[in-house]
Amino acid sequence: SANMDNRSFRLNFEVMLLTVDEAFASQVEQMLLDDFALAHEVSQEESRETRRLQQLGMRIARLISPIL
Repeated sequence: SANMDNRSFRLNFEVMLLTVDEAFASQVEQMLLDDFALAHEVSQEESRETRRLQQLGMRIARLISPIL
């Protein structure tokens, strides 16, 4: 979903797509389902075990993501 207002368009770095090509939509859906099948929930314990350097790297990446 996406919010359709100027503030959201300027602050969010998400992609929105509307297609009428059913074959393409099916391919995208399958790609997402494949990704979801490989995903796993990160528990609080796993989150705590994340090394501090990695956390710092993630924070820096989050800060510079708008210009990447």
